[in-house]
Amino acid sequence: MTIQLNAEQEHVVEQAIEAGLIHTPEDIVEIGMEAIRQRLHARGAKASAMTADQWFRDFQFWVHSHSAAAPLLSDESISRESIYGTRGR
Repeated sequence: MTIQLNAEQEHVVEQAIEAGLIHTPEDIVEIGMEAIRQRLHARGAKASAMTADQWFRDFQFWVHSHSAAAPLLSDESISRESIYGTRGR
């Protein structure tokens, strides 16, 4: 199946790639499929059992849907002392 995008849709795809939201234009199809799955589930549609391969694809998609540009936390900011202070002693 071939899907034709108009100029505005292509521009949005390019922006999403530049922002790190997706890696390839094909990721858009997976995003759309997941949105449809969620809507069907919300409507009470009977979902078929997810195969291990489907679960892995969905998990990989979820992993790659997060920006790699997110700042990392320092060791100090995630230390027990900075989280609990004197309460954890």
